[in-house]
Amino acid sequence: MSNETVSLAIMAPTLNLCNYLFGIEKGYFRNEGLDVKVIVRPGLRNTQAVQSGEADFGAANECVIQAALTGPTELRIVLQVLNDPLHDLIVPQAVQGLQDLRGGRIGVPAAGSTPEIQSRRFLENNGLVPDRDVFVVPQEPGDTMADRIGKFEEGVYSALIASPPTPFLLHAKGYKSLTELSSHFPGTASHGMVTTTKTIAERRPLVQAMVRAYTRGVTALKTDREAAVAFIASHFHLDAVTATRCYDLMGERWTAGLSMDSLRTECEFHARNAGVAAIAPESIVDAGFHFED
Repeated sequence: MSNETVSLAIMAPTLNLCNYLFGIEKGYFRNEGLDVKVIVRPGLRNTQAVQSGEADFGAANECVIQAALTGPTELRIVLQVLNDPLHDLIVPQAVQGLQDLRGGRIGVPAAGSTPEIQSRRFLENNGLVPDRDVFVVPQEPGDTMADRIGKFEEGVYSALIASPPTPFLLHAKGYKSLTELSSHFPGTASHGMVTTTKTIAERRPLVQAMVRAYTRGVTALKTDREAAVAFIASHFHLDAVTATRCYDLMGERWTAGLSMDSLRTECEFHARNAGVAAIAPESIVDAGFHFED
C-alpha cells in the first residue's frame, strides 16, 4: 500500500524550519505512511496556500493570528515547532549603527511576516521612521532568499534581514550582524503546524500522524547531535564547524507542543501592530493532537 502524499508549505528552507526538513529526510513521516511534499510560500502566502487547498499544512502561526484579527478563520494551530525564530540585521562592516542606514533600504522577508513587522517596530523604537528615514522593502512574490542576498551583495539593499544559516555565510564574506530581532521582541513569534477545521474534522488520523511524525523527528534532531550536525552540514552545504555552530544556536528553539501563554504574547503583539483588540489564543488552536513518544 502506497503512502499518502501530503503538502507542507513553509516560509523558507532555513534552519528555522530545519526540524521539519530533518524529520522528512530521516523518514519519520514515511514511517507514518506520509510522503511530505514541501513547498515554499513566504509570508501570508503560507496560510493562503492552506486555505486554498494548495497545501494541507502550513507553518506560519503569525498568519493565523492576523487572519483571526480581521474576523473568524477556519485556520487552526495544532502545534508550535519553533520559539522565537532568528532573524539577523546584516550590514556591511562600515555601518556602525542604525543611523548609518538613513536613506537606505532594508531587504526583509515577505510583507505581513513577523520579521517584516519586527523590523519596522525596531526602527521606530530607535527613532527612525520606516519608509521615510529607512525604506523597508519586503520580498517580492517571485523572489527567493537567494535573490534578496544577491541584491544585498550588489548594494541594492543597505541591510538585509536573514535567518540562519545566511548570517554565518555572509559573516564569512566580511559582513556583520548589527542585531537579532527576536532578542528585542521575545515571545512574539513562533512557527507551527497549521491546518484547517475541515482537515481536522475530515482527516483527523492524518493530522495525528503528522504531529506524531514531527514530534519523533524533532526529538531525534534535538538528542542525536552527530546526526543533526551531519544533516545541517549536508543540507545547507556548510563545513562541520559552521554546522555545529548552527545546531548550538538553534537546538533549544525547536520544540513540539502548545503554549497558550506564548501564543497570547504573539496575539497581543499582532493586535497592537494592527491597532485592534487582541484575540484569545484558544480561538485559533486545536490542542487535541499533542503527542509524547
